[in-house]
Amino acid sequence: MKKMIITAALSAITAISAIPTISVCAAEKEPGYIYTIINNEATITGFEGEPSYIEIPRTVEGCRVTEIRDNAFYECGSLKHITLPDTIEKIGHHAFYACSSLESVIIPDSVKEIGMGCFCGCESLSAVTLSEKLTRLPDSCFRSCISLTVFNFNENITEIGDFCFSGCTSLDSVSISNSLKSIGDCSFYMCGLDSVYIPSSVEQLGVCSVGYTPTNSGASQIEGFTILGKKKSAAADYASENALTFRNAEDSVHAFAIQRINGQRIAVPSVFLIACGLLIAFIPIKYLLRRRKK
Repeated sequence: MKKMIITAALSAITAISAIPTISVCAAEKEPGYIYTIINNEATITGFEGEPSYIEIPRTVEGCRVTEIRDNAFYECGSLKHITLPDTIEKIGHHAFYACSSLESVIIPDSVKEIGMGCFCGCESLSAVTLSEKLTRLPDSCFRSCISLTVFNFNENITEIGDFCFSGCTSLDSVSISNSLKSIGDCSFYMCGLDSVYIPSSVEQLGVCSVGYTPTNSGASQIEGFTILGKKKSAAADYASENALTFRNAEDSVHAFAIQRINGQRIAVPSVFLIACGLLIAFIPIKYLLRRRKK
């Protein structure tokens, strides 16, 4: 009987030790963020107070910081700068939603995934550096980032999600590579460009994805808007279907030369405009934002 009791006790101890270790606490040395530790990996889950600058460390309590959780800094209006370590692999949906004071962000190359609406409503965001491992920008990712003027895609981005840059009213220069394959619906709704070079790698353009702008009477084509790209491409087909002006350009350098001849204002060789408008043209932009509460 005593042997059976000891055996049972040992079994219980073994079962308890197999349960994942979970701890939750606010960072003592780096005030402003809250984290959890599960199976020796740390995740940033939220913030305390009104931090203006946060530097996320590579490790906490000896555990690698690998994730910024969904909604972690949701509506943290005081946050101006954040430094992310090269251990981060994932940034969750709406992680920095409506961080209205956030001015710039460098997404380290360790990051493989960012979530929907990640930087949506970051009104002061003017500079973004993408991870080279990202292949997709999800829906509403940079929506209503009204201070964003230039955006450079890495060479591995193949897809731009719906409403990704919708409401980026100052965006006037976008440099992309020949890896891009898909442009989602209303990806660049209400952006300020007046021409676009679309590489032949793009196979799909969503509804109202290029050449439209909202007006008092609804969605209208941009007057004088021109699509540049290769003949017999998705860009050429889209221009034809939407009665938009199309000019042949074999590559971004050729397109740049054409635009210079036309006297248009150019900031980078690859210029990309995607504008759209439907009935949403009548809806205030704050109601267009996809809000997700914690």
